[in-house]
Amino acid sequence: MKRYSALVIDDERLARFSLTKKLRNFSEIDIVGEASGIVSAVKAIEALKPDLLFLDIQLSDGNGFDLLDKIDYRGKIIFVTAYDEYAFRAFEINAQDYLLKPVSAERLKNAINRLKSEDQKEAFAAVSKFRYDDRIMIEQKNSIHFLKIDNIVLINSSKSYTVIIDKTGKKYLIYRPISEWESRLPEEHFCRVHRNSIVNFNFIEKTEKTGNTAVISMTGIPDPVVVSRGYYKLMKSRYFFK
Repeated sequence: MKRYSALVIDDERLARFSLTKKLRNFSEIDIVGEASGIVSAVKAIEALKPDLLFLDIQLSDGNGFDLLDKIDYRGKIIFVTAYDEYAFRAFEINAQDYLLKPVSAERLKNAINRLKSEDQKEAFAAVSKFRYDDRIMIEQKNSIHFLKIDNIVLINSSKSYTVIIDKTGKKYLIYRPISEWESRLPEEHFCRVHRNSIVNFNFIEKTEKTGNTAVISMTGIPDPVVVSRGYYKLMKSRYFFK
């Protein structure tokens, strides 16, 4: 059984205590630490490198989204909050789940089961890699499309879905997490450059370095693609000529 190291981030001490107590009922969850705000959370994430964050929206020195902007965190995120109006934004950044306080034992159980289920899907998908000359079959409502992998320009994540954009500008909405595409696409042609974006190197028109990161212009894509700091470091280590 896979175990997840988890960090509980909430500005209320009693809320952290209550959630930690409930999580002790799940043998697959190891609570490795707690934090009350952005500064303490950044330090804890960098030191402990947890697999999973239980993250509140309102923190003592900002909010959960401010925290995620300050780090390049690639683990799972489950929001635990009293505010339901941030749910859409949470799923836009590929959050695993969004729990409203007070969290019931049943709702928490469902979130943990969903976490394990998604990881099993990703592990299964990683077994089979696409070749660059492969075709994939995509169902879109009442139609079926056969898309060549080498025609994919950009993949963006949207909640639990991904949007594929091909070289003609056509978009395909698919119920697959972006992590599955990252694990299956050939890395000599595709690279994840942000938690929400994967690009095809063969359609890059221009790249501009901005500080510790970069902005990429893609063929047929009107808006530039931002490279996050962590993925920029990964690109440099994997692809740059040394």
